[in-house]
Amino acid sequence: MAQEFPWASEITKTTGNITSLNQDLAFTDFILDVRDGLYLTVDGSTRRLIRRNFADIMAYQMQNDQGGSPVTAIPSLYTFTGTTVRFDITPKQTFPYTLWYYAMPSVLAASTIPPFPTDHAMIEFVFWRAMEWARKAPPGAAMKYLREVEIAAMRSAGLGQEPESDHVGLDPVQFHGRGRGSWGWQGWEVRA
Repeated sequence: MAQEFPWASEITKTTGNITSLNQDLAFTDFILDVRDGLYLTVDGSTRRLIRRNFADIMAYQMQNDQGGSPVTAIPSLYTFTGTTVRFDITPKQTFPYTLWYYAMPSVLAASTIPPFPTDHAMIEFVFWRAMEWARKAPPGAAMKYLREVEIAAMRSAGLGQEPESDHVGLDPVQFHGRGRGSWGWQGWEVRA
């Protein structure tokens, strides 16, 4: 259930060092990174990286690989494929990082209460699994019920939206440069 609806899981952080263009971070409890939750320490200050899709990162990597002699700089974009973090450009040095991510819950004991937003979803999931086991429901009915009914209801109720930003900002990669002035709604302001 945590993999299907990771926003109900605990948010945790890990630290380490980034040294290469594509680096496996070897997580055991990683589900999903918090959007733009990767921070690098550059010359004593913290720099937040922007998460992009895999296709964009691969395009940047191809652009920055100049005939087998890669361009090196401070990465500004990243993506995850499994537990491998991929950057837009080869890091010019080793950078310490902090990554915030949704973590898989630990294995439950008899007295452990799982961190899930609704007990009903878990009870119904177990019920449907029992129906599958007794061959009174087709295989996969429990997961289908969870995806189509319970998780859909949680999303429509607004659960899972809290950790992410509630506004859509301009893409800082496409819309970079100096800010707009008071007449910015008319286009770029011309100053003498």
